[in-house]
Amino acid sequence: MINGLYLSAQGAHTQQIRLDVVSNNLANASSTGFKRDMTVFESHLPFDFVEGNPSDTPEKLANSWGGTTIAEIKTDYSQNPLQATEGTLDVAFAGPGFFKVATKAGKFLTRDGALTLQQDGTLETAGGAKVLSDEGGPITVNPAEGDVVIGADGIVSQEAEGDLEEVGRIALVEPRSYDTLKKVGDNLYANSGSERPVGPETSLKQGFLEASGVKPVNEMVNLIETSRAFEANLNMIKFQDEALGNLLSTVPRL
Repeated sequence: MINGLYLSAQGAHTQQIRLDVVSNNLANASSTGFKRDMTVFESHLPFDFVEGNPSDTPEKLANSWGGTTIAEIKTDYSQNPLQATEGTLDVAFAGPGFFKVATKAGKFLTRDGALTLQQDGTLETAGGAKVLSDEGGPITVNPAEGDVVIGADGIVSQEAEGDLEEVGRIALVEPRSYDTLKKVGDNLYANSGSERPVGPETSLKQGFLEASGVKPVNEMVNLIETSRAFEANLNMIKFQDEALGNLLSTVPRL
């Protein structure tokens, strides 16, 4: 009976984590360049077998299992669809890679290409992070001059007196291992490992934005499925607790 309570509590905790992940995916269904997260489940052997002492396991529990937990939360970094916006400061990645940006909290990576131009001419993301050049400084243009042109290789130019003048080159990087990336909010990633410039398979497309990788219908199905599994585990906890209480009430008191 106690074993069942533990397994149901473990199951409820596992489904609660998955519920948080799915809810976060849904909340970012319209976030530019958002990469959806997935929960990876891991099943376990019974505790007695893991500890190497299965001989004391009651016969009816010999074939039982040790429950399920979340092994890891993985991010799907595959390419999301591109949406045409015709915005001069909208740029999207076609291929792997990230912009390198800076905030007051430090330097991060992002695929959010909905850029804005500040009064001082600094290029920033929609979340207020400064877009960095391949030299490590911010990209700055003249707000009084003509349109900004962002090339497929990240070179930023601006029209001035009928000519295009190069302003700088956006730092386009890729982590050597995606396992070192960690989401920190605001569509930013912290990278605990090293980075390298993107390869020739990656280019920027001006006038486009990368859509979110979340498919709302699929995530809604996952949300309903997870909510029902969570509720089922809670009901099992309640049922087993009541059954245990009834059993103890029949034990004669000395």
